[in-house]
Amino acid sequence: MPSSYEFRTIEVDSSVMVAGLGGDVEPPVARLNELGAEGWDVAAPITDKTGETVSLLLRREA
Repeated sequence: MPSSYEFRTIEVDSSVMVAGLGGDVEPPVARLNELGAEGWDVAAPITDKTGETVSLLLRREA
């Protein structure tokens, strides 16, 4: 029987993508850890038309 999933998104600061390049913005690690404890996995980044990540698509088994 195929798995059934539910989905949600969380917004991220697009400058988080440059944090490793000298920026001072931290990824939302604490929030992702909370959601991971609830069974959520990051399925994919969602980007805007410039290619910057603006949110993350999360999924978990329903």
